[in-house]
Amino acid sequence: MKFYLNRYLLVLLGIVIFFTRILFGLFYYYSNQIPPLSELQRFDMKIGSEVYDINDNLIHIFAVEHRRSTDIRELPDYLIDGVVAVEDRRFYNHWGVDLRRTVIAIGIDFIRRDFAQGGSTITQQLARNMFLTLDKQIPRKIKEMMLAIQIERNFSKPEILEMYLDKVYLGAGAYGIEAAAHRYYNKDARDLTISEAATLIGLLQLPNAYSPVRFPERAMRRRNIVLNVMWDQGVISEEEYFLSIDEPIILPSQRGDQGTADYFIEHIRRLVERKYGTTRLFTEGLKIYTTLDYDLQVYADSLLNHELTILEQRQRYADVYEDFPPNLTDIPTPYIQGGIFGIDPETGYVRVMIGGRNFNHSKFNRITQARRQPGSAFKPILYTAAIDHRYTPATIIKDEPVVFVQSDTTFWKPRNYSQTNEGYMRLREALTNSINTVAVKVISDLGPSLVIDYARRFGITTPLSPYYSLAIGSFEVLPVELITAYTVLANNGKRVTPIYIRRIEDKQGNILEMALPEQIEVVDEKTAYLVSNLLESVINEGTGRSVRTRGYRWYAAGKTGTTDDFRDAWFIGYNKQLVLGIWVGFDENKSIGRNQSGAVAALPAWPPIMQRAIERKAPTTENGLPIIDALELEITRPEGIIPQRVSTRTGLLPRSRTEPTLEELFIAGTEPTPLSDSLRFNFYPSMYRENVYDSLIVYLGGRSRTTVQDSIPFIDLSAPNVIRPRP
Repeated sequence: MKFYLNRYLLVLLGIVIFFTRILFGLFYYYSNQIPPLSELQRFDMKIGSEVYDINDNLIHIFAVEHRRSTDIRELPDYLIDGVVAVEDRRFYNHWGVDLRRTVIAIGIDFIRRDFAQGGSTITQQLARNMFLTLDKQIPRKIKEMMLAIQIERNFSKPEILEMYLDKVYLGAGAYGIEAAAHRYYNKDARDLTISEAATLIGLLQLPNAYSPVRFPERAMRRRNIVLNVMWDQGVISEEEYFLSIDEPIILPSQRGDQGTADYFIEHIRRLVERKYGTTRLFTEGLKIYTTLDYDLQVYADSLLNHELTILEQRQRYADVYEDFPPNLTDIPTPYIQGGIFGIDPETGYVRVMIGGRNFNHSKFNRITQARRQPGSAFKPILYTAAIDHRYTPATIIKDEPVVFVQSDTTFWKPRNYSQTNEGYMRLREALTNSINTVAVKVISDLGPSLVIDYARRFGITTPLSPYYSLAIGSFEVLPVELITAYTVLANNGKRVTPIYIRRIEDKQGNILEMALPEQIEVVDEKTAYLVSNLLESVINEGTGRSVRTRGYRWYAAGKTGTTDDFRDAWFIGYNKQLVLGIWVGFDENKSIGRNQSGAVAALPAWPPIMQRAIERKAPTTENGLPIIDALELEITRPEGIIPQRVSTRTGLLPRSRTEPTLEELFIAGTEPTPLSDSLRFNFYPSMYRENVYDSLIVYLGGRSRTTVQDSIPFIDLSAPNVIRPRP
């Protein structure tokens, strides 16, 4: 009997030695396939770059995997201990592999004949997430155990936990507890409640199956199981358990990645990627602090779509946009489009950028990439050149039909929007009511080349030809450049460069770059102020007066713009704090609809957006009501601007006490005087003699014969006032 017992023991010992040698052989074989210790020690997770708005709120993460680093010392105990209680109760007692748990898992797998039970410790999960695949095969399991032992030998338990909480996937593209806290709850992980922490812990097992976004009821059941385990393991008290288990799962609306800032985010991506490269942007955890006012952006985006929907209904093509589901990508957009750009005229900070109605449908940014005709929105540049060359708001110019003729052939006959002519008028009246024929006469006097020079000073870089149609915006511009050009007028003659990024830091907090506002003086401050004063009249009594009827009551200056056949509609307005421009049109450059001018199609969204911008920057009362200082919005009148009463009919000093007058502003030295009036009256008698409206032949002295060629084709040959090149 003893002989047989010894024999069995020897056989059993042989089997053990055999399998031990096989096991050691497998470990030796796979040891060459796991990362060396040096790679473990310098392991660095690929953390995405975070994008913040002007108020330092996170609005986007550029990442292949959405990650945010975690400092375990800042996390609440119930979160850390809850993870351990649910995922690995013997975490602090094992050396990387829990043999008892592994044996039990193998036994269950053997009975079920399915390699499903992992029995992995937190350290093993970390090893798998760091370096291995997720396939459930014996070779991977062996490498996982070996790597876990290596990790335990070289890192402390808190370090392992921190790496695990940084690396683990928690659904919705979020890797790590910090990224998940922001993804689901818009808060730091340290601020999670017990219920919220339990919900995220529940995602560790099956992040997609227990998603609180897609499956809230299933997520709640899983959360309650986690809470029960936490109570059972002494992580939370009985009172905390019952309070937490009764809480519903409430997910706040997500700030970022919702589409309202996609055009801006894409612009940021291009800027940063061009300078730092794709790898660094998506894997090295940059912190990008932008100038975007996210809340204002959301409001502007919503309002633009609301107003364009009203426009679509008015024009009876309301269902076109609705017919396209929002998740369709990169498709033609036959529906009406729009764009908004808002910039601080003093700093150049871009506070709003909306490049279209749906970024999924079309990633083409109509603010920075489209070239559109500005129409009369170009006129402030023309009139700036005029004021700089001794025109005044009181200069009298006759509004009358004008025809451009070259070699006795009519090339172009500009018309007013109203299709009528009002006769003699002051320059202020001409700009206030956007009179095209007057603008054409002004450019014929100044010369198109001079106006192009001013456009370049204002920041317009697109091709401009020296044709007289330039006066009424016939040449295409980039909306971002045209709207930014108005900062010259809002900022005392100084143009600013648009700034989209305030600063960029690396993940250690070192500043890589910081943008400083750049101001370039392009015109005298007196000229800029006087043109702004003219554009204020546009708002108060001209083509932009519906700004007032729509409830906006503070200072504003601005200009509408409408192109031929109503293909483009513009409104650009500003105060001292913000220049805000809106463009509306079709991508295929067809007509928006009859009479859909800038005042009708583009302006309606401007007053409420500007009002929201003013109120957001203003201090508030105890009740949260904004305190608006109207003077802070007004452009300060510089020295050298003087008021003078002039005749409403001649723009000169009144010739009698009964003559109607008004107060006008002048740059000192250009105001009317008895001497200047005498010279002017004698040189242009018909212009100032009452009841005389005879037509004038206006010659283009010294202008090139080619300046009128290839202009807009003429519409009508019947014109008493002819402009001819001088031989």
